[in-house]
Amino acid sequence: MRRYLYRCPVCRTTSPVCRNRAELTSESDRHRGILHGGHYPDGEKAGGVDRRGRWYADLGLVAAAHACLADAYADIPDPGGMGRRLWAEALSWLTLTATALGALWATAAALQP
Repeated sequence: MRRYLYRCPVCRTTSPVCRNRAELTSESDRHRGILHGGHYPDGEKAGGVDRRGRWYADLGLVAAAHACLADAYADIPDPGGMGRRLWAEALSWLTLTATALGALWATAAALQP
């Protein structure tokens, strides 16, 4: 499940979590229209966030990929209900590691005479 936030640095407020881009756009337009007369505040921020509330744009490439994968894995139903976030984090790192090793193996195989 995707999560989006709108942040206004002038008012120092952050919107509630939006579930899609259309909802995010309407939230930001409503805020600008009511409080700023339709003007765009300098430094405003809108975009995707992970479950911890960290902006994907502020994370590095590997950290953003890990957060995105962990969020996707955490959305998978867990019948036991125990350790859901922990296994999602572990499976995310396992996926990233396996992908990197596969790419390294394919590169090494392609470079051999």
